[in-house]
This record gives sequence, structure tokens and C-alpha cells, in this order.
Amino acid sequence: MRIFCLEIKRVLKSRRVLILLVIALVMSVVMAWLPVMYEDINQYGENGNKVAELNGLSAIAYKKSLRSVNNGEVIPEKLKGALSAYQSAVSPYGENSLYSGEFPMPVYMEKVFAQEALLGRLPEAYSDPKTGQAESLMEISPDRTERFYEQTVQHLKDIMQMEQKGHPAAQEHALKKYAEVKTPFQLYAGYTRDAFDYIVLYIFLLVILCTAAATPTFSNEYQTGSDSILRCTKNGRSKLAMVKVLAALTVFSITFIICISLHLLISDLAFGPECMKTSMQMLFSVISLPALNLGQLQMVLAIGGLGSLLATISFTLFLSAKFKDSISVILIAVVVCLLPIFMYSAGTDWLSFILPTGGIGMQNSFLYQLTDFNYLHIGSISIWSPYVIIAATIIEIPVFLFLAVRTYCSHQVD
Repeated sequence: MRIFCLEIKRVLKSRRVLILLVIALVMSVVMAWLPVMYEDINQYGENGNKVAELNGLSAIAYKKSLRSVNNGEVIPEKLKGALSAYQSAVSPYGENSLYSGEFPMPVYMEKVFAQEALLGRLPEAYSDPKTGQAESLMEISPDRTERFYEQTVQHLKDIMQMEQKGHPAAQEHALKKYAEVKTPFQLYAGYTRDAFDYIVLYIFLLVILCTAAATPTFSNEYQTGSDSILRCTKNGRSKLAMVKVLAALTVFSITFIICISLHLLISDLAFGPECMKTSMQMLFSVISLPALNLGQLQMVLAIGGLGSLLATISFTLFLSAKFKDSISVILIAVVVCLLPIFMYSAGTDWLSFILPTGGIGMQNSFLYQLTDFNYLHIGSISIWSPYVIIAATIIEIPVFLFLAVRTYCSHQVD
């Protein structure tokens, strides 16, 4: 324990580590506040003139005050009433007027804006089963909303037949997974998809910063020559290697937990903690498979991000034990961090998800894999991509840690 504590102190005394950790902490606040800053809305008077231009917290509060009338369970009766009110308000002016700017703003703010969050998933649910093209809200009969939840299941079947044609195992898994989703959905308007994008982006940057801080763990001592002395001591080689590994994992795990907790706390308080009760199907796709609300989704992303961090740090420690200069280590580690993003764009699915950083990025991130229908196929077996990411992370952490210790113990001093 004494050696472990000394190693923790040594890590925290490093100027590079301290600078990177401070940057990570500052960015947790900045990245949480950015989507709040970008919130804006105009407030209009009864005569249609703009009264005020609201930004940030005031814009969020005003939007929530307009849309709070629909908070709670998304039951078919509520959908039917909201759709009827929407169509009655829009019909005299035509739906195109909403996009051309000709629609009267007082009417829009009073009768249309309040309904948009509730009705936002209807066009997707009632999309064309052959093409997947969404229907207009004006084309959906209010009576059809009485079977809204039956329609979501049918829509999932249609989508899976289009996207996973020839893979019945994937279609079966999706339907079983979706059957676990609780209905009726919950809606507490306020939180935005942009805020989730910033969570994903921040996790990605946080992993890169921690990876950069972990690179000199072994290689720096190779360069200074101090390793030649340390490995000859009573607690050298394997014991010292394990202590270094555990100290690095401890420091950067705690850093991640503190930073992501601060980020989520600021974000949730800004948009309103009650928004976390919203079903993820109301913010993302109506047929998203996980049975999670937004608060639970945040926790899953945080845990998944921590797993990706540990896998990436473990891989970086292995590189640090193998190479003598930290520049080579950091270059390879950063390339591995970025590689899944490019691989996913190029359509190389397996490699995108089994690398240590397979769960971080943007479109390849754990969030968008949870909301999408990417399945990897081995013969007749179909595996949902989030499962691949989780399994790869669980396997890679102990494997790379073992390789790091073994590589350090077998390192030959020149």
C-alpha cells in the first residue's frame, strides 16, 4: 500500500498530468454549458411583434413553460388531442407556411410550438413501410393515434425487414428487445439531443486527455534510466509494474468519474432534473431498443465511457511498457483513438467496435449504437453492436494489463 500511495503521488506530481487533468476539469464545465448557451427563442406579444430575444437559461425556461402542458405519460388520447389542435391551427395557413416564415408567430407559439415535442415522433412512427419516408403531421388522421404503440411495433418490423433483410436472428432480437420498453412513453420536454452530443464529444476528449497523461508511465523511466535502478530493488519488476498499472488506472478512473459527474450535474440542472424521466424514444427514435429514460441513458453512457477509458488506458500502458520513448506511445495511442471513427465511416464495422476506443467518437459512439440497428453477423448469428463494444471492452482490459506487466518485466535495458 505504501508503494501504491507513493506511485499515486508521483503520477499527480507530474506537470504534464496536472495540466491535462486541469484541462479535463475545465472542459467538463465548458462542454456542459455550451448547449445551454446555444438555446434561444423569441418572445412575441399579442400583436405579433417581438417582445424579447431569450437566450440560455431564460430560453430554456420559456420553452419549458410553453411545453409543460404535455408533460407526463404519452397516452394515445393526449396524442389525438394534440394532433387535432395542431391540424386545426395549421390548416388555415397551410403547412408550408411553417417553413416559409408566413405563419403568424403568436398562433405558432401558442398552438403549434407547444405540441411539437409531443408530436415529433408521429411522422416517424407512421412512415411509409416500403420506403421509410416519414408522413407529414397534416396527413396523419388523429384517429390513427389510438393505435400508436401498436404502430411503433409495426414500424420496427418494417425497418428491420429493410435494414436487416436476410438476417432473421437480428429481426427477432430487435423485436424481443423492444418488447421490454415501457409504455406509455414519458415526456418532460426540455432536454435536447445537442446536449447528448456534447456528452458523447466530451467523453471522447476526456479519453484522449487521460490517454495522453498515461503515456509516460513506463517509457519516461526508460528514457531517464531510472528504471534500471528501480527494477533491481526488492519490489522491482512484476510488483512495481502492477503498482504502476493500478495507480494509473486509479488516478484516471477517478478523474473520469469526477469530470463526467460534474458535466452531467451542470447539464441536468440547467435543463431541469425532471427532464431525465423522459423516455429516450421521445428524444431519439421512436423505435430505439433500450428500455431507458434519459437519466438512465446518461448513466449507461458514463459507465460505457469509463469502460472505454480503462480499455484505452490499458492499451496505452502496454505501449508505454513496450516503447522507450513517450512520443511513439502517444502517437500510436491517439491514432487508435481516432481509428474507429474513420473505420466506421468506411463501413468496417467489426474493427470499429472491437478496438479499445470502439465505443467513443460520434456516429460510431455507444450512444448512436444504442439508438441504431447495427448488427454484426457471423453466419446465422447476429450480434447487436453495443454488445460487441461491451464484450470487447471487458476482454481487452485484463488482456492489455497482463501484456503491460509482462512486457515491462521482460524489458531489456540497453
